Amino acid sequence: MKGGCGRLSKSLAGTEVIAGEFARLLKSGDFISLNGPLGAGKTKFVSGIVRYICHELQYPVFSPTFTVMNKYRCGVTIDHFDFYRLNNIRDLEDCGFFDSLLSKSITIAEWGDKISFDHKIFLKGGYYKVKINFVEKENDTMREILIEKVI
Repeated sequence: MKGGCGRLSKSLAGTEVIAGEFARLLKSGDFISLNGPLGAGKTKFVSGIVRYICHELQYPVFSPTFTVMNKYRCGVTIDHFDFYRLNNIRDLEDCGFFDSLLSKSITIAEWGDKISFDHKIFLKGGYYKVKINFVEKENDTMREILIEKVI
């Protein structure tokens, strides 16, 4: 996975499946930065991770655009952040993002590249970048999902 790998998804359900396959690699303390345009499927990707790890989850995974963070507790805690409305490091501090990175939680941030910070100071586990883009293939709009292990 170092250097990145790409997969094509023909649907949002397919995006969830790819995310579930990726979730097999995740451990406590890992950080996933999700990036891509509006509507690309970032929240569906998170849903696939959460559903793989939290088999018993009985409710849907929603974007934390307005709440900034959703927490899912199962064998491991998953903290799901959305940086869309955040502007700076202070906002990250205020919403508990750095506390999550320093914990044993799996931390996921939609729009994760919006605010720059030194990841190495905070990370306890691995660091993955996931980029989801729209692509046109065979007269159909698909999603290209690029996953890169940074650390």
